[in-house]
Amino acid sequence: MIRRRIASIAVLGAAGAALTLAGCGSSDTTTTAAPAETAETATASTSTTAVAKTIPCVGAEEACSVKVPLGGGAANERIAIELTGTNMGEPTIEVDPEYEGAYDISDAEFTTGGSVYAFTLDAVESIPEGVNLEMTFTQKG
Repeated sequence: MIRRRIASIAVLGAAGAALTLAGCGSSDTTTTAAPAETAETATASTSTTAVAKTIPCVGAEEACSVKVPLGGGAANERIAIELTGTNMGEPTIEVDPEYEGAYDISDAEFTTGGSVYAFTLDAVESIPEGVNLEMTFTQKG
């Protein structure tokens, strides 16, 4: 039974394989599978949750700062900042006035018990190397 299905995968290709493998349960009944996800779709659907870049925050438990590079742009890049403490408030953000509005931060959240600040970054490609978002975190008071 399994050999027949594996052989049919080679004949049917990826789309047919999804339909053939859908019936690989304990029964021999035919089921209808959802359309197979393409590599492009799979990448797009996971890009907002997977962390693309982790950056340590430099400082002490009371306060720390980090430089997030903007050079070359970013498209739905998930960033995680490893904080030095767990009771930090929202960061203050500084960037050269020339690049104000050339980036967007979304889906910002504290995770891992408050020791990580994660967000999604979008920035225009024309930002030159060496331009950074300077984020400063301080303990909540």
